[in-house]
Amino acid sequence: MTDLNDHPFSPQSVAFESGAPGRRERDWLLWCATVETGLGHDLDGDEEQDGYSIDYAHDAWRRGVTPGAYRDAVRMRKAQLSRA
Repeated sequence: MTDLNDHPFSPQSVAFESGAPGRRERDWLLWCATVETGLGHDLDGDEEQDGYSIDYAHDAWRRGVTPGAYRDAVRMRKAQLSRA
């Protein structure tokens, strides 16, 4: 068995080639899962029609919005849409 410390490729290269998600992608997936759990549904929607979408969620994540704050904003938008 080969010791991975003696492997000719860096751990980053091995991780990349294995298809394992990077830290940034894992952070996004965790953020998304936390929001979806809080809402009780996935984020695959139409922002104008449903009050949420994966694209707007990703933009919020990139701006540093917390999962709880985004969840609350979605709930508010959904409530506004239901009254319209």
